[in-house]
Amino acid sequence: MEERDVIIVGGGPAGLSAGIYSALDKWRTTIFEGNWIGGQLSIAYTVLNYPGFLPGDGEELTEKMRKQVENLGVEIRGENVTFIDPDKKIVRTDGGEYQTPAIILACGARMQKLGAKGEDKFIGKGVSYYAKRDYKNFEGKRVLVVGGGNSTAKSAILSKTVAKDVIMIHRQEYLRTYPRMTDLLQKTGVNVMYNTELLEIRGSDHVEEVVLVNNKTKEKKTVPVDWVVICVGTSPNLDLAKEMGLKIENNHVWVDEKFMTSKQGIFACGDMIGKPFHVINAAAEGASAGMAASEYLAMELVKRGIMFAGAKNGKYAYEYEEMLKRGGSYGGSKRS
Repeated sequence: MEERDVIIVGGGPAGLSAGIYSALDKWRTTIFEGNWIGGQLSIAYTVLNYPGFLPGDGEELTEKMRKQVENLGVEIRGENVTFIDPDKKIVRTDGGEYQTPAIILACGARMQKLGAKGEDKFIGKGVSYYAKRDYKNFEGKRVLVVGGGNSTAKSAILSKTVAKDVIMIHRQEYLRTYPRMTDLLQKTGVNVMYNTELLEIRGSDHVEEVVLVNNKTKEKKTVPVDWVVICVGTSPNLDLAKEMGLKIENNHVWVDEKFMTSKQGIFACGDMIGKPFHVINAAAEGASAGMAASEYLAMELVKRGIMFAGAKNGKYAYEYEEMLKRGGSYGGSKRS
């Protein structure tokens, strides 16, 4: 069994940022990401709102984050975490088993399903949730994009670069996009249909048509399409957290003000602990969780009488010792 000081589950902005702050204090840190580094960020067509990063592809920002983390000595492994013992701090992946005193969960979120008839049948056969990953298949095709937020607009804009025709439908009368994104959408010539919902997806071996309904007039229409891209929001990845018996509140992992979950030495950050779902928030929470884990590890060392050299999270060993003498313990109150 391999040993680490810190194990981070998830390689999105939250997990990568946590790795930066863990590595700065020289803790042996490994990030496990079984899908793709960057999470939702890496499949974002355009990032407009991250300070210091001019509007560009999310994959580009992801690559900059990855290089920074690896330059600091953090190990990134492409392994899926399959089991975590929160008491013994054992992490099992499809590649091995690891022991660690501190775990940071940064499992992110997954795209939500719409629940339309035929949706499940055609997943991978014309139904997609990530336009960035599939758009090269849209060339010369008719594409329907479902949703009304910034991610939906980005998906429609990207699809328009190669598709024969792009229709975007939204069940409301107005979009939820930034004004700048709305302007970009209009410039591309995407056909936006408001007050419209997707009822059914039809076809034989692949998507061939959809049934739409105007939720005001109740009028239904059948529209021939080749691809359906569904962008109706995300839901937190809570499978591991639930299996670990962590406290869940309002469909998110509960954490205190130091980002520790209901289990000692287990931290969480990013989309799985709640809104707002923006890259900058995930990165900030990851940084805070990384610093909190570092402080926790330092406190544990001092409890065992190990007086390390230098500082951990800005405090010398004797400062942690004084905190313990004053009756201090690690852990905070509920995060507001």
